[in-house]
Amino acid sequence: MNLEYQQKMKKIPHNKISESALQSIKLYILDNNLQTGDILPSENVLSEILGISRTSLREAFKSLEALGILNTIQGKGRFLRDFNYEAMVEHLSYNLKIHVNNFREIIDVRMALEEKFLSKTVLQMPEEEIKELEAILHIMETQINNGEPEIEIVNTHTLFHQTLYIQLNNTLLNNLIGVFATFQRSLTILKRYKTSNYADFLTQHQYIIDLIKSRDVTRVEQCLQQHFKDVINWSNEHQSKMF
Repeated sequence: MNLEYQQKMKKIPHNKISESALQSIKLYILDNNLQTGDILPSENVLSEILGISRTSLREAFKSLEALGILNTIQGKGRFLRDFNYEAMVEHLSYNLKIHVNNFREIIDVRMALEEKFLSKTVLQMPEEEIKELEAILHIMETQINNGEPEIEIVNTHTLFHQTLYIQLNNTLLNNLIGVFATFQRSLTILKRYKTSNYADFLTQHQYIIDLIKSRDVTRVEQCLQQHFKDVINWSNEHQSKMF
C-alpha cells in the first residue's frame, strides 16, 4: 500500500460519508494509475485508509459497479473495468425523474446534438442506409395505420434516429438517443404524452430522408425544429408537472 497516499487521506465527514467514499475511491484509482483489470485493495484496507465503515464502502462500490467502473468477482475481489458507455447510460436513464421540466431539458440537449450530427449525416450517409431509413419509416406508418400502441411507435422512432447516425460510429450518441427514448417511453406508459398528429409525424420523418437525399445542410436546423415541434409544444403546456 502507498504510504504517501495514506498520509494524504483525511477522515471523511460523517454527513457526506457515501458521497465522499465514492469520490475517494475514484481518486485512489487515479492517484495510483490503476489500469483495466487491476484489483482494488480489500474492504478492510480501504476502510482503514478512509476511516469509514465497510458498509459505506460497499454502497460506494455498488455505485461504481452501476457506472461500469468496477467489476466484482466473488471470492477474488473488485477489478477496474474498461470504460463502459452502456453501463453509464443505463445508470443515467434509471435515475431520471419523470418530470416535464426534465423532459424539456432533454429535448433541448437532443436537438443540439442532432443538429450537429445530422449535418454530418446529410453529407455522408450512403444510399443503402437511406433505404434502411425508408424501410423503418414504412414500419412506423404500418404501426400507425394498424392502431398499434404508442409505445411501439416510440421504439421504432428510436430505431429511426439511431439509424440516422449509424455510419458515424459514435457509441455514446447512439446510447444517449436511447436514454432520450427511455424518458419518452416513461411518459407514454403513464398515458401523459401522445403524438398529436400522426400524419405530420410521418411527414416530418420523410422530410428528414428527403433532406439527406438533397445533401443540403443549410436546412438541418429548420428540419429539426419542425421535427420536435410536437414534443416542445407538449412540454410547454405541461411545465412543472411531475408524473
